[in-house]
Amino acid sequence: MYISQTAQYALRSLSCMATKPRDSAIRAQDLSSETGIPLFYLSKIMRRLVQAGLISSQKGHHGGFKFDRPLEQIFFTDILKAIDTEFEFKKCVFGWGACNEESPCILHTFWGTLKDNVNTWAERYSLADVAQNAKLISSQLEPF
Repeated sequence: MYISQTAQYALRSLSCMATKPRDSAIRAQDLSSETGIPLFYLSKIMRRLVQAGLISSQKGHHGGFKFDRPLEQIFFTDILKAIDTEFEFKKCVFGWGACNEESPCILHTFWGTLKDNVNTWAERYSLADVAQNAKLISSQLEPF
C-alpha cells in the first residue's frame, strides 16, 4: 500500500487547521510554515480541497482558509477522495491479472483484509478526532 505525498500533505494541512479555533482563517503562508509543506505545493492541494467543498478560501486582510463543514463531517476518506487518492488494491500481490474471488492467489484473502481495514480507517476517523487527539496530547505535555 502506498499513500502519495500529496495525500499525506492534504491530511497534514487539514489536521493542522483542525487544531485552530473553529471560525479562524489561516493563511496559506502560515499553514506552509507550520506544516513544512512548500507553499506552491500547498496552494495546489488547498485548491483541490476548496473544489471538493471541504474548505473555503477568502482573499484579503482577514482572508485565508476555513472549514466549510463541521469537523465531525470531514472524514479522512473525504480528504483522500478530494485529491483523487484511492488505495490501490486492485492489483494482485503476485502480479496475477486474474486474481479474484473465483481464482484467488494464496494472499488474496489477506490482501482483501488489508483493503477492508484501510477503508474502515479512512471512513471512521474525522478531523474532529484529530482535534480531540491534539487537545489530549497537549494536555499531557509537561510545561517547561
